[in-house]
Amino acid sequence: MISPARAPLLSTGDDQQIGSLKRENRALKAGLASCLLLAGFLAVAQRRGSTIAAVEQARGFEAEASASFLEASSQGGKEAQFDDVELPEFFDTRQEWLGCGTYVVNQGQCGDCWAAATANTFGDRVCIHLLEGGKPIRMPHAGALGAGTAERMFQQAGKCIGNGTMGQAHEHGCKRGGFFVSPQPLVSCGNVNNTGTPTHHKHTPRSGYRPGHTLYPSSSGCNGGEIQDGWRYLYHEGLSIMDTTQKGGCTPYTSDACSGADPNNNGCHPCEFSQCADTGLKPDVFTVHSFGWIMEEDLPERGSWSEDSESFDKDGTEHYRPASQQAAMDRQVRKMQIEMKTNGPLLVCIDDFANFALFFNQYPQGIYNSTESSPKTGGHCIELIGWGTDHATGMPYWTWKNSWGTNFANGGYARFIRGKDLLGIESDVWVGCPSGSLCELTAGVVHNETWVPWHSWFPVAPGYEVPTPEPTRPKPHPTSARKPSRSWPGGKEIELTRRKFEHPTVAPLVVEAVREARGDPSLSAEAAMAAARRVWTRSVRGLQVRVEAEGASIHGKANRHTEGHITSGLFFDQ
Repeated sequence: MISPARAPLLSTGDDQQIGSLKRENRALKAGLASCLLLAGFLAVAQRRGSTIAAVEQARGFEAEASASFLEASSQGGKEAQFDDVELPEFFDTRQEWLGCGTYVVNQGQCGDCWAAATANTFGDRVCIHLLEGGKPIRMPHAGALGAGTAERMFQQAGKCIGNGTMGQAHEHGCKRGGFFVSPQPLVSCGNVNNTGTPTHHKHTPRSGYRPGHTLYPSSSGCNGGEIQDGWRYLYHEGLSIMDTTQKGGCTPYTSDACSGADPNNNGCHPCEFSQCADTGLKPDVFTVHSFGWIMEEDLPERGSWSEDSESFDKDGTEHYRPASQQAAMDRQVRKMQIEMKTNGPLLVCIDDFANFALFFNQYPQGIYNSTESSPKTGGHCIELIGWGTDHATGMPYWTWKNSWGTNFANGGYARFIRGKDLLGIESDVWVGCPSGSLCELTAGVVHNETWVPWHSWFPVAPGYEVPTPEPTRPKPHPTSARKPSRSWPGGKEIELTRRKFEHPTVAPLVVEAVREARGDPSLSAEAAMAAARRVWTRSVRGLQVRVEAEGASIHGKANRHTEGHITSGLFFDQ
């Protein structure tokens, strides 16, 4: 049955009635908006009232922040505050602060993982704590979990550098470009050659620093270095930026091609960065206002500390920490997790063993948990970005970012066993807070800003007149570390014994290097191994072997790349 047509509810000709309904509709919308706005103000006021006092006490800034994180980041924090912080089973800084932690520096064949990993970690912390333009992010917990629409510094989406349809009749959209901090100034300037007076955070007369001495005694460009020097350079000098191709921007990274000797310890690039390569203008640099290391005081050192060389005699990291040290290890890991959850990724250095790169080439989804009796081949520095527990095996792990480009493991990221200090991964842990940010190091971090290397105190600089009587070396500031944490020289060569370089994970590279040195690609593997006199290894973008061979005037070298293939050549001085 067809219903008879019904008259419209409102006559199309009744303009007066239509106008009345429109006015009522607008009034209802305005009332609803007012209610929502009032509710928002009440919510913000309630949160502000509960947190602003803690923020002002922490840094004197009028900003909102999570009270639990502020308690953990207090300079005078107590152990009880660590007990109060809840830690999730799974955490990833890339998910906590969306758009940050996704860029992977590629160090190339330069042994500067210490600088590349420093740039990786520092750049990610800048992204977490600073807006585009260098202003602090004032949202709770640095705008975690996608809060707001903030344009972060070094975010994955890049920044707007022009119109998307430039030159056309109707320009619209945005042309975006990716940028990140460049490790090049650190490689070229943060080394033993640098005896200049610090630009930022100058030392006081009683600090122990004497002009004319280096503040970076443990680092030598592509010949390896230590991350304590990296953070000290960020505190005194800072890093400028490159684009995400690493070949453009203000300060392009060029040391990736410095694959042979680096006789000047500067990454085959002079320490000259007074002008941007792309604009000719003075570079803008990013620095840290504080930095330090995390080390549980009840956790015994692995090795003996030498006051003369300011280094450790390192042995035993292929084994897990013993059960008697597990309680201290658990406290150390918790301090690391709280700092990561509060402020972002951590920078660590480890011993490198011959199966390390091979493992991730063969099992990119795996969790590295054993050296499989392979020999130690050097040191390497990496960035820890998260943690979790493998639900298939129950194994706890760290998620970490390498500096070998995106072909390594899973786009440059991998997993490593957590809580056992394998390779020393929980023993050399460093962090810092970007200048201009609201970031505050948590109570588990020992501040290191005022610590001056012994090399900067003795011997005296040329022309220095020793006062009579000569003053003793000043005591460190109460907030400074009495000594740096045990440090691993990332990227430095070590010499292997014959027993070690005959191991199956190293021998194929020795054979190829000897063949290159002797100029005989048909030389048998047995003859090549017999001709090898001395062998050195180091961590670059994979594993590099340098060999002095009998009957050869030039050393041969071979590289097992992160993709798994081997290349070889002669080791020339640059």
